[in-house]
Amino acid sequence: MPVDIQTMLVATDFSKASAPATAYAFSLARALNARLYVIYVVPEDDVRMITAISRHLQSEVTPAALVETFYAEADKRLATLVQDVCATDLVPERLIVTGQPATAIISWAAAKQVQLIIIGTHGRHGVTRFMMGSVAERVLREAPCAVLVVPATPQ
Repeated sequence: MPVDIQTMLVATDFSKASAPATAYAFSLARALNARLYVIYVVPEDDVRMITAISRHLQSEVTPAALVETFYAEADKRLATLVQDVCATDLVPERLIVTGQPATAIISWAAAKQVQLIIIGTHGRHGVTRFMMGSVAERVLREAPCAVLVVPATPQ
């Protein structure tokens, strides 16, 4: 039975661990002629921290302006990532959202009717994984579609 995947979403956090997943997603989307979304989730805690620091510093820059600058920088990084990995025949849609990463990835996959999520994993083990959780694991368990988890380094 042939694979008929028409929409895919790849999640990135701009880390080295997410780079192989991003490269694989672009390659697979190109091979399947599928629509590709690239999502970066700004953790809510980061937005709260930026806002709190801005208020604490009592600078001329408003908290909203500082958060907007943060988003603009994230968009630049996402555009650079897409440009570095992408061929001209594939133009993915870039998504930058705020939230809890796993929840946001799952929600956007459902909203865009994605058929495959591709996500990297940092490969944490033991106490570190228990304390920090695993975005990839949660997406794998709760996603409304198939999920392909790509390890940070080849196994």
